[in-house]
Amino acid sequence: MSSATKHVLHEALLWGAVALTGFALFYFFDDLRAAFGPGTGTAPIVAARQEGGTKSPGFAREVRLKADARGHFTFDAAINDRPASFMADTGATVVVLTYEDAARLGLSPHSLDFSGLAETANGVSRVAPVMLDRVRVEDIVVRDVPAAVAEKGALGTNLLGMSFLGRLKSFQMQGSELILVQ
Repeated sequence: MSSATKHVLHEALLWGAVALTGFALFYFFDDLRAAFGPGTGTAPIVAARQEGGTKSPGFAREVRLKADARGHFTFDAAINDRPASFMADTGATVVVLTYEDAARLGLSPHSLDFSGLAETANGVSRVAPVMLDRVRVEDIVVRDVPAAVAEKGALGTNLLGMSFLGRLKSFQMQGSELILVQ
């Protein structure tokens, strides 16, 4: 192999590695920021271990949600890095957002097509299907989450349904906790 061919091959491999590294940093940006960003260090990891949770950097993440006085798992999360309150609902096929929160999150519900139907405890409701780029519950991030927006006034709280929960490694109830593992 000539030295010119070796040089071209070396350059191609080098630029390929640079491109692959750039893609990985872009794709895993949220995970890297959660693992190594401001406010991370040994203190939160030690505190999480003392509570029985796992918050160490890496691929496996565990979040423990406490039940409220009514037995519901209500918590703060983020949609595309914007805060929102949720209730975990294993009976909901997808994540469902209130009309009001969808507007606050920038999903422009007034321009959505409310052609979908959802069976609820209160009967059939119309919903608008949407795709959420990122849903984050503490250290757990799931991308490209199918969701729906409820009609105005039809829903009192956002529901974290199976389109998020089903993408986790596992989720289980243990006493008054809902344990999410990614």
